[in-house]
Amino acid sequence: MLWSSALETGIKLIDEQHKQLFDKADELLEANGDDKIKKILDFLASYVAKHFSDEQKLHLSVNYPKAPTHRGYHDEYIKTFKTFKEGYEKEGPTLANKIAANKIIVGWLRDHIMVHDKEFTRYYREHTPQK
Repeated sequence: MLWSSALETGIKLIDEQHKQLFDKADELLEANGDDKIKKILDFLASYVAKHFSDEQKLHLSVNYPKAPTHRGYHDEYIKTFKTFKEGYEKEGPTLANKIAANKIIVGWLRDHIMVHDKEFTRYYREHTPQK
């Protein structure tokens, strides 16, 4: 999945992290070796957690009223990703797992950015003094 300007939120840290997640998802879709797959999946698991934590700190910094709901989306995704990761590590890069990776990593992330993150960033810009 190529990054596009349509996915930009306008918050540099968040956009850089989103780009990194898309890059790693692309690497996973191309990977075939078990060691490489494991490294990418481990990276994604830890990086997703860091990204969500950073995003949630921004929510708190502006008293975002939808922060609890947004955090719920993150928590649910972490559970979904964990289950996906366990299956992928067990079964390897099957066609079904590659399709699932595209849906669970790329599809979810794209949809989440376009709806929930963009909604937050509009609120963030309205409630953050511009430099």
